[in-house]
Amino acid sequence: MKRTNKVVGKVAGKGAGTLLVHGEGDFCAVASPSSMPIYQASTFFFTDPADVAAIAGGQKNGFVYTRMGNPTVKAFEDKIALLEESDAAVAFSSGMAAVAAVLLELLEPGDEVISSSSIYGGTRIFFDRTLRKLNCPVLYFDPQDDLKVKLPSLITKKTRLIFFESPSNPSLSIIDVRVIADIARKYRLVSVIDNTFATPYLQKPLLEGIDCVIHSATKYIGGHGDALGGIVAGPEKLVRRLRENMLMNLGGCLSPFNAWLFLRGLKTLHLRMDCHCRSAAAIAEFLAGQNKVRSVLYPGLREHPGHRTAGKQMKDYGGVVSLTLGSRAACRRFMKRLRLCRVGVSLGDTETIVMNAALMFNSKLSDAACLQKGIDPTLIRISTGLEDAADIIGDIGQALKGL
Repeated sequence: MKRTNKVVGKVAGKGAGTLLVHGEGDFCAVASPSSMPIYQASTFFFTDPADVAAIAGGQKNGFVYTRMGNPTVKAFEDKIALLEESDAAVAFSSGMAAVAAVLLELLEPGDEVISSSSIYGGTRIFFDRTLRKLNCPVLYFDPQDDLKVKLPSLITKKTRLIFFESPSNPSLSIIDVRVIADIARKYRLVSVIDNTFATPYLQKPLLEGIDCVIHSATKYIGGHGDALGGIVAGPEKLVRRLRENMLMNLGGCLSPFNAWLFLRGLKTLHLRMDCHCRSAAAIAEFLAGQNKVRSVLYPGLREHPGHRTAGKQMKDYGGVVSLTLGSRAACRRFMKRLRLCRVGVSLGDTETIVMNAALMFNSKLSDAACLQKGIDPTLIRISTGLEDAADIIGDIGQALKGL
């Protein structure tokens, strides 16, 4: 980096405090960097206040305040828009911040939502608590239903939006993306998918007619378990509304450093996802042959009810495998015996991560109460890491022997 004398000349002869704040000078790169720089700045300076007004008003490109936009964050947004083949994208501080922003922006009090019953628990809580307070009821459908019959039966004059995941968390149900898109278009509804499990590498819902795609970038996009973030991709008009209303007014902006971590993660997304998928397929095949395992949930298995649909709309079947055992107690014994697999709540990291929602978040609820909340107390989710699959299979095998 080389230093110019523009700022240094301005502060010559000033006090130590002034020199400490202003005396570093302006830096510019001598060549194009191999990695997007981290613009770790909360605000940006101008020589003419009219420039701020022009940028804030959309008449001029630039950056004013990182809550409104930041060069590193914009580079991440542009990369996701490119990968999802969308008009634009807007980043948030977490996946749930992205989900909340979309729902709060698109819904008015009294509007209704139709959602798959198989969705991330945090999203379900947001629906059942926050949206209910706003008088926006959510009607749920089973992913195994005949959607061409079930969804139209749920639509009323108040219906505004259809929300779903495919593959879903944690039961890995598969929903035909095009069917949802066609129904939404026919009834003039907005279709929204959480595409976290598939990533833009394995599945591109916007090309199938879906209106809006959400990702928890914390998972596969980051890929290393060291950053929180979320992002929404879709039409320019929707993204602009989310930026101007939800991002500006609620303030859930992504940090420049985390945006840089996600840009780094995206450079190896294809390599990591190929590895995750290979490992998941091998683990699923192994589990399918174990008599102590009650069921194996993985769309790559031919017996999975969504196998054909997943093969049609996904490049591969994903990096998550779920299984069920005979009881919650068996799940506890299995997880405590694991040595290489880590017990944790996230997914998409370099380590294989195992979780059971009943044991980890609903330990005081009975099995019946868990089932009422849509939680199978005997289900264990395995997010494959980047280890050698044979070693992970060996660890799972020895843990099963202890049951």
